Amino acid sequence: MSLLEIVLQGIVQGLTEFFPVSSSGHLVFLQNLLGFREPQLIIDIMLHVGTLLSLFIFLRREILELTQSFGNFCLSPKKNISDPKIKLIFSLTVASLPTALIGYFFHDFLESLFSSLRVVGVALLITASFLLLTKFAREKKKKDIVHPFIIGILQGLAIIPGFSRSGLTIGGALLLGWKRREAAQFSFLLSIPAILGASLFELQKIDSNTQRWFPLVIGILVAAFFGFIALTLLVRLINKGKFHSFSYYCLLVGLAALILSFLT
Repeated sequence: MSLLEIVLQGIVQGLTEFFPVSSSGHLVFLQNLLGFREPQLIIDIMLHVGTLLSLFIFLRREILELTQSFGNFCLSPKKNISDPKIKLIFSLTVASLPTALIGYFFHDFLESLFSSLRVVGVALLITASFLLLTKFAREKKKKDIVHPFIIGILQGLAIIPGFSRSGLTIGGALLLGWKRREAAQFSFLLSIPAILGASLFELQKIDSNTQRWFPLVIGILVAAFFGFIALTLLVRLINKGKFHSFSYYCLLVGLAALILSFLT
């Protein structure tokens, strides 16, 4: 795969990994539209490493605070059990379980869907409908203990190309009554173990001796740069209550993907 193809996919991956428009769906759409060859697995992994890097930079303060709180909890569990950060870590752990189970047991089936542009189109239309519903979401004072588990299931379903991970997790949290800032923060933090786990799972299949690393490094940096931009813009839109506006974009791209699937 050429450097240009890697850069283009790095831009798409960086912008769409966090915008609620499905990065996997866009990559499938881009490959079909421009006639790219089937992407190498190592490239897909490295692009995800790039977006993971942007997450660590964007959430550096939150990650540091969670790490410190967890360290304090390990040293003195009884004293720090009521720490809100510890409760957040527990919720993230609960939410990660269904994602891991879905990814592990349905990996082969879900991976086969990446060759279907029609699946992408239908999934994007469903994502558009889900995002539009968030326009009517209202905050609730109290969270239910099962909320993280529900959000984790939604993240697991987002493995299907065309289903947006951030769209389902942030949108799901908003529909469950979470505050906008909390919904965004939880979704971003939850994506770290998901992206890291998926990358490590796929990395074992790679023969690193056959790879040219310079284009891959460029891809990582491009994905990280545009991923950071996407995170910054997305938080602003969420705080303004404009998260549902992405539904119109998903509707257009979903229809375009369906039309293209019938023409090719």
